[in-house]
Amino acid sequence: MRKTIDAAIVILSKHWKWIAVVAGLLSLTIAMFMSLNQSVWFDEGYSIILAKRPVRELIALTSIDAHPPLYYLYLKLWGSIFGWSEIALHLSTALFGAASVVVMIAIARKLFSPKVAVVVAPFVVLAPFLARYNYEIRMYAMVGLIGLLATWVLIHARQSRTRTWWLWYAVLVAVGMYTLYMSIVIWLAHLLWLVYESHKVGKSVFKQRYWLYYGLAVVLFLPWVPTVVYQLFHSALPPYMTAVTLKELSGIMSMLLSYNAAWEIGPWLTVGLLIGLGLFVSLWRPVWTAANARYKSGLLLVGLSFVTAIIFYALISLPPNTPRFMERYTVHVAIYAYAMIGIIVALGWRIGRYRQAVALGVLSVAMMVFGLATLYSVGNYNYQRLQVMQANAIRKVTGCDQTTFVTSGPYGYIDMWYDMQGCDLRYYEPSDIVFTGGYAPVNSIPERIKNTDAITARRLIFVYYDDSTEFMTPDARYKKVGQQDFDKTHLVFYERN
Repeated sequence: MRKTIDAAIVILSKHWKWIAVVAGLLSLTIAMFMSLNQSVWFDEGYSIILAKRPVRELIALTSIDAHPPLYYLYLKLWGSIFGWSEIALHLSTALFGAASVVVMIAIARKLFSPKVAVVVAPFVVLAPFLARYNYEIRMYAMVGLIGLLATWVLIHARQSRTRTWWLWYAVLVAVGMYTLYMSIVIWLAHLLWLVYESHKVGKSVFKQRYWLYYGLAVVLFLPWVPTVVYQLFHSALPPYMTAVTLKELSGIMSMLLSYNAAWEIGPWLTVGLLIGLGLFVSLWRPVWTAANARYKSGLLLVGLSFVTAIIFYALISLPPNTPRFMERYTVHVAIYAYAMIGIIVALGWRIGRYRQAVALGVLSVAMMVFGLATLYSVGNYNYQRLQVMQANAIRKVTGCDQTTFVTSGPYGYIDMWYDMQGCDLRYYEPSDIVFTGGYAPVNSIPERIKNTDAITARRLIFVYYDDSTEFMTPDARYKKVGQQDFDKTHLVFYERN
């Protein structure tokens, strides 16, 4: 059996490039399949609304939100070329995810060997957490690819005597920061790795050329720094941030392997996670001990690329600071965790720990397949609001002929906007509030109403959520005729007298 597996790996490793391409295509297929029949939820609707605005307005709106503008500019270009259909928009993200798989396999080959690269492939393809965000119309897959490309370039920069690789690295660092501020965790991981590598060979850390190129990246990002400062002191971050606690750590592990949040971890899943963690830890030490200098460097780079993010979020969320962690802020570094499982399996097999390597590999793949099934079942479930996204289902059930939908506040409007295109959708806000952050795009639009006086539709449907604060009572022309609940989205039906 061992000889058969060894022979198969040898054959596959000779075609590792084709394996990487096929893995990327499989990742693309999984992401697009998972995207079918999913409602476009608030964050995605916000992305599309911004992308459809003029460039000057787009940048102005991002400056009062929580994220930089590059992804929205990319989405604007993509939509202008390929259209704004759901398939096209999901594909705009899925391509980043597919490319990330290819680059991660290439990195594994560069740091270790073709054999390790082909073992890594199934772990980064079947990753349920990545599959979820590989179709979401947000920036996480894009910045994940930028980070991987920067990692690839960094490896070459250290091995090359030319400045070209370092210049490209500096550009990618700046591009990453213009895409997602939290990409900083990748650059910190890279810096820690560079410092370690310099110290290992006895070189003076502060005399290394990489400081110059990090400085260049800072210079490239300087035009946006005043906006970052403003955002830090006028935070538009959502109110669902948490600190990194033991519960959150278990949740991260569970989401990666089984796509279950911390509060969903049951007895059997607990057993699986503990066994998997035990197998990983028991293999890590002998793998590290047996590794040569090159392999140890690779293990450190891949490991730091994920662990640094967790430590960073934990530190910035310590009291008295405001917690600043959500599970999706690990999306752009999650692929390193999946790759590390494959690397440990491959190197564990290489040093003769056959049973442990097979057990870790089989258990991890089984849990990830279970995670993909869970993802398919729950779809765009909002783990912060504990809510199933329902705009798509609501439209199918109610239709929108001779109907005006009115949501409670701007959240519902943006949340339902994309799936309700072609319907008469308004939002109710009786106070003269000027919104910032994610609600800013709906300031002063005609769809904002304070009462129902101007509505003439035969049917009026008021939409509210469990946490809604504004509740509309229509004028005397309308009488209540029914009510229907879609998970935590509630509809009140009115007919015109």
